[in-house]
Amino acid sequence: MRKLLTQLLLLLGGVGLVAVLVLGPALRRPYLDAFYARFTAPAAASLVLGTSRAAQGVLPGVLKAQLGGRYAGPWLNYAFTLYQSPYGPAYLASIRHKLNPDTRHGLFVLAVDPWSLSVARPTGAYKPVAFPEDQLMIGQLRQVSQNPNFGYLAHYLNFPLYRALLRDTATATERLQPDGWLEIALPSPSTTPARTRQRETERLATYRQLARTSQPSAARLASLRQLILFLKPHGQVVLVRVPTGAAMTGIESMYQPDFDQLMRQTSASLGVPYLNYAGQPYLTTDGNHLWRGAARAFSTRLAADIGLITK
Repeated sequence: MRKLLTQLLLLLGGVGLVAVLVLGPALRRPYLDAFYARFTAPAAASLVLGTSRAAQGVLPGVLKAQLGGRYAGPWLNYAFTLYQSPYGPAYLASIRHKLNPDTRHGLFVLAVDPWSLSVARPTGAYKPVAFPEDQLMIGQLRQVSQNPNFGYLAHYLNFPLYRALLRDTATATERLQPDGWLEIALPSPSTTPARTRQRETERLATYRQLARTSQPSAARLASLRQLILFLKPHGQVVLVRVPTGAAMTGIESMYQPDFDQLMRQTSASLGVPYLNYAGQPYLTTDGNHLWRGAARAFSTRLAADIGLITK
């Protein structure tokens, strides 16, 4: 019996060793999916935070090129999606894990919009969960700077692990860059107007429905304030409203007319700048997300503005 157990242990150990030798290099490639590299990157000192608008719209590499002499690195875009990373306790906890605790001169760009500070509206007997992201990736993954990140691979990879053996798991249009910027490689909207209008129509319909079923959240606003207070001893915090298409800006103005006033009050009370680019004429892929060329141009302007207001 003891001999059999020994043989089984040796067999399992051999299988594990082969898996590590075969999968290890694949799992350390720069791209695996739209999220993985952010959870394998080392703890960062300067962060871009928010939802998919920030994930696609703000390039840490551009900020670093213009502001790297003033703020500490590594630089990382640690923004995800509206459902994974609205402001709340789970996102705050994940950021605490991701930030290098020794950071004293970091830059923290916090993208804000009405949706990232909202919750589902109660209807009848239905009482929505206060922070549904607590049960999702951002709330459940504890190791966020581990390479390979086996916790993510075991629970959150959205395709079979054997595909990691392929040469490249990037899609034709989507690639997560090493600095955390999610590049969506669509053609310029000016060259594909019909397809862009179709995407925008679909996206706007989604957000009109979201406006009917959501409400601003005092609890999420409180979490944003807690995040700012946590980050301030580590460096410069800047609140940023990333530009969207005019129609999306209009939906948000109808949904929460006092949003910008609320952000100005929040920034003033906590002593951090607020930069509002709503309505600025940058090209989007769907009315909601900046086209990659516009994202680079916007990031260049954002870096210049931050450089001016934080001298």
